[in-house]
Amino acid sequence: MLLPVLVHRMNNTTQLLSNLHALIGVDRTRDWLGERSEDLGQSAADTDEMGYLLAVLSSAAGADMLLSRRVARGLEILMSAVGEVARRSGRDLVCEQPIPHLAPEVHDGWQLPWAFAALICQAVLDLPEGEKLHWQLLGEADAWVLICPRTPSCGYDGLRQQVGVLLPETTLDIRDGGWSWRFPASWLREPS
Repeated sequence: MLLPVLVHRMNNTTQLLSNLHALIGVDRTRDWLGERSEDLGQSAADTDEMGYLLAVLSSAAGADMLLSRRVARGLEILMSAVGEVARRSGRDLVCEQPIPHLAPEVHDGWQLPWAFAALICQAVLDLPEGEKLHWQLLGEADAWVLICPRTPSCGYDGLRQQVGVLLPETTLDIRDGGWSWRFPASWLREPS
């Protein structure tokens, strides 16, 4: 689901850097690095986010690639990729609220953003083409609750089991008309 998005982003960044390399080779008298500093800065930021996304996906597949890296914006990074999956498949993803930051001490750092993204991504892929998925994340005193008002497909059975094994402190409640996923309040922080 998310791997094609990651590969596409990597290709875009590689192409930009390759083009800059070609320009430098053609005319060494110009200050290409200075002239293209904004592009280089954006490429550096994109590469950093892609590294995090790749580490989360690799860790979910069994390789401990995240190690001690923790990224507060992890949910935002993963949800950006899910949004791209939605757009590429002719669907849309809508959330009217800012996405909270990850707390650094949650498990190994990858399970929460991976599960969050996997649940929303499955909901997006269940939509008929041309539709929008409206989702919410509600903060309660003792928990966060991710709410999706869409009837889930059978694809949630395996996902429910995976999420339950990875994050046993969570509860995924699947019903006709939608689902909700409850996890501890201490796992996310409001962005400052």
